[in-house]
Amino acid sequence: MEIEVRLFATLQEYLPKGGSKYSSKLRVERGNMVGDVLNKLKIPKKIPKLLFVNGKQVNENFPPVGGG
Repeated sequence: MEIEVRLFATLQEYLPKGGSKYSSKLRVERGNMVGDVLNKLKIPKKIPKLLFVNGKQVNENFPPVGGG
């Protein structure tokens, strides 16, 4: 499935190519968690970050989208 990833400030350098200044589309497997997306983007765990999915603050174990 395709999700939109938005990264700001120092995290922008981890955005995949082909997007805008702050966002990019990313293909992920259904069932991946937010932590899986962070790993795919190669964002180090030690970097402080706030994580949001659809405007709600979440942790790394939250699925990026719900549905079926």
